[in-house]
Amino acid sequence: MKTKRAKYAFSKQEIRILKEITGENHSLTQIRGMLSIKPSLLSHYLKKLQEKHIVKIQQGAVSFKGKFANSRRSMLFQETKHSLTLRELLTKYSHIKWENVLSGLGIDILFQILTGSSSIKESVSPATFWRYSREFMALGIVTDNGENLQINDRFSLLTNFLDEYQNFIIKTIISSVSSDAIVLWQKDFECLIRVSKATQVSHEGFTKTATSRLQDFGIQLVSDSDIYFYSRRKTGICLEDIILHTLLIERGNVRYATYGLLLLKKELKQVDKNYLLKKAVWYDLSLQINAMLEFLRTKGIRTGSGLPTWNEFLVKVREYEVEAAT
Repeated sequence: MKTKRAKYAFSKQEIRILKEITGENHSLTQIRGMLSIKPSLLSHYLKKLQEKHIVKIQQGAVSFKGKFANSRRSMLFQETKHSLTLRELLTKYSHIKWENVLSGLGIDILFQILTGSSSIKESVSPATFWRYSREFMALGIVTDNGENLQINDRFSLLTNFLDEYQNFIIKTIISSVSSDAIVLWQKDFECLIRVSKATQVSHEGFTKTATSRLQDFGIQLVSDSDIYFYSRRKTGICLEDIILHTLLIERGNVRYATYGLLLLKKELKQVDKNYLLKKAVWYDLSLQINAMLEFLRTKGIRTGSGLPTWNEFLVKVREYEVEAAT
């Protein structure tokens, strides 16, 4: 599975191991026997599951050169939210061959169905997506409401697991950047974070954005922090993204709405309004973006809260020396 999240994908054998320990079979020796796994391969799978924070080896066990040689040792689920939810899912729906559902591209496609992401066809081919989806629908895991696919309500445990596992993955990625990073917004496998200006962020997928990019357009702000956007699929940040990300720092905050308005006013002729409005839907910012466009068009008519008065805005226009782009 060649994706940026390959580290977090499951193999069929990993799921089979987890199904074994949902019951009373926790002994490594018994698991090896039941699944006919060589000791070296079992060590490999256990390491992968430990990296995912799903399993742990019973305390007191001693490893030898990284191998699980002690036949009396046992494997248990960790007390993490995604691990416990997965255990509950495998236990309640033990009749389903989850090794065919959650392994390989399966979990990736389930993530896409869960969030309704428009990037489904960017991740896999349409044929692959529909092949997996038909299998999921045959099992009753996924339903088609006529407009889009969704996780069947009867499998709310699967939805809970996908949510918790996604949160775990994002937190792990963010912690690799900085232990002090603050998550400002998160959806699907995208997030907005705030870090100290002294933090050097060179990790793949992170791009400086929002108020940290206003200086690129001649709007000089003084701040002791930087804002970064993380995406597993987006490779660049455009003008419209910067406006939207500025609003995401704190929804409904007049200060950030004003910064967004300053950039919108300055670069209005360069803004792709169709793209801006389309992405606003994804970020649940449609009402605010429409209100901001109307605010500039009418020179001050406010529809809803979260915007400055026209006079307050003009003060900021003069303070930051904002002139409309020609």
